[in-house]
Amino acid sequence: MTTWRVLTWNIHGAGRPNLDVIAKVIDGYAPDVIALQEVRHAQARGLARRLRWRAVWTRKHHPYSPLVWWRNEGLSLMTPHAIGELTSVSISTGVSTWTFRHRVAMAATVTRDSDNLRIGNTHLATRSPDERIAQARRAAAIMGDRRPVVVAGDLNAIDEVELIREFGVLGLVDPGGEPSNPSISPTRRLDYVLVPEAADVTARLTPEGGEQWHELSDHLPVLVEFTV
Repeated sequence: MTTWRVLTWNIHGAGRPNLDVIAKVIDGYAPDVIALQEVRHAQARGLARRLRWRAVWTRKHHPYSPLVWWRNEGLSLMTPHAIGELTSVSISTGVSTWTFRHRVAMAATVTRDSDNLRIGNTHLATRSPDERIAQARRAAAIMGDRRPVVVAGDLNAIDEVELIREFGVLGLVDPGGEPSNPSISPTRRLDYVLVPEAADVTARLTPEGGEQWHELSDHLPVLVEFTV
């Protein structure tokens, strides 16, 4: 039996959160891997340096210009363990990378001692459920055949069972959780860690929210601990 702790967090990088505090929060949860959304490349590197972790990053969109590369937003996976086999893909077909509507998914393999975990990270559309379902289908397709596998991220979904079912092809289920947005007084559950159906979920942690969390991001971190 192997226990993993997976954290997901949309840190709203455009709001320039305090990376020292973000790093302390992450360190306090002691995850094996964290999936970050809305994080700039320099922020991902800065967090990895503070945590002394390994990190991979992929661009979601450049809101200003490719020349202003430090403002490009994207996704990142970070871990204190070895990480490799990185894959990333656009999941919003026909949408320009100049707009926030462009969406991507990434996946990598985390290796801890002799154990491996394939983890996907994505941030789905804010508009129609049908658009999210199509993006979820494309995100699931890049995960490959390695098991166990987990998908984490800001799914922008509230009780959308049909969307979660798209990840059923990977043998994943939703272990449940608490509201994660807005962070000052959460009422909506938008952030998920989907785990293997056969996993034994031993912890689900989401802060209650408040002003101190609002200063960091409009989303709360979500951690799921499970044994496979």
